[in-house]
Amino acid sequence: MKTIGETAGARDNPDASPAATLRSRIVRRVRRAGRRLLDRLETRRAEALRRRPAPLTRRLRGARRVLILCQGNVSRSVFAAHVLTTALKDEQAVSIRSAGLGTEPGWRAHPQVIARCAALNIDLRGHASVAVTAEMVRAADVVFVMEVAQLVDMTRRFLSARRKTFLLTCLAPDVPMDIRDPAGKADAEVDASLDHVARALTPLVEVFVRRDGAAA
Repeated sequence: MKTIGETAGARDNPDASPAATLRSRIVRRVRRAGRRLLDRLETRRAEALRRRPAPLTRRLRGARRVLILCQGNVSRSVFAAHVLTTALKDEQAVSIRSAGLGTEPGWRAHPQVIARCAALNIDLRGHASVAVTAEMVRAADVVFVMEVAQLVDMTRRFLSARRKTFLLTCLAPDVPMDIRDPAGKADAEVDASLDHVARALTPLVEVFVRRDGAAA
């Protein structure tokens, strides 16, 4: 008698032999185990940085190009990049851009993000989402993401950038570590996510301002 897993595998691929089905199941299990291991490693690394942020603050002091990523590049990373750019408008040496890890190019910003930014005199009506590329990651001095799962994604896709990729909340240990994706949620939850982003940005702005003040 076939097991449930074998039956499901046969349905997915009727021509698969029992040996091929078994190999496929083993590969899936190994991938899931690897993902869980990476998740634990990245969680511990982020927790350690939140306790001792010196490696990140040192990197930020010399950073000239900052890349901020989320999944769709329509809410969290867009808001973060524009708010940070506005806060650092006098720091001409810092370039900040955003992109998405899983977006389709051309998506508009979330209406609630457009409204929140309009209140800050930031016009996002012309925003179109951008998919992250290897060149963007390579050019950045620092890369920020929103969730541990995205740290894992970055490690898998851009391993050489792991040492310069951090959670946006790394300098804000008083806020939850992950900034959850508000896609498809009610406006109140979108607002809560943007508030979370804003709180995470406060210490980043302070690092940049102190850096350039010390240089002057």
